[in-house]
Amino acid sequence: MSNTKHNTIGIRYAVLAMATGLSLLLVGCGGSEPEPTKAPAAPAAEPTKVPDSVVEKGKAAFNQYGCQACHAIQGFAEGAVGPALTNLYVNAQKTIASSEYKSSAGKATTVEEYIRESILNPNAFVVAQCPTGPCPQGVMIQNFKDQISESDLEALIGYLMTLGR
Repeated sequence: MSNTKHNTIGIRYAVLAMATGLSLLLVGCGGSEPEPTKAPAAPAAEPTKVPDSVVEKGKAAFNQYGCQACHAIQGFAEGAVGPALTNLYVNAQKTIASSEYKSSAGKATTVEEYIRESILNPNAFVVAQCPTGPCPQGVMIQNFKDQISESDLEALIGYLMTLGR
């Protein structure tokens, strides 16, 4: 298993551990006050920061695999064929929650899963608008999964997770 894969798994466990620790801390701070009948929901944890080394490798993969030819990222890439990625994180959250996505073949429930799905199975959900008009089925390279290495894919996903948050 690659170091990047270990880092991704490590990040997930770190977030889980922090959330668990916070929950235990909140429960333990009750003192002598009566416990509420229903505990309030804990605030959503901020996504763990993607390490700079992963971001840099992801940027390099973005260029190496030609993503910049189609996708725009403000200040980095000027592609004008596929959807702009500048605010990908927020846009992906909105997409996953949309009725259009829920009625599509898309299965993602997190931004990371959505980005992975968009790369490896691009027709699972095709966003409605591209820079030149409606995005057609097949606008994304269909065999990209056969071209990119696992470590480059993980770095690319890590980099794309930083866009728009």
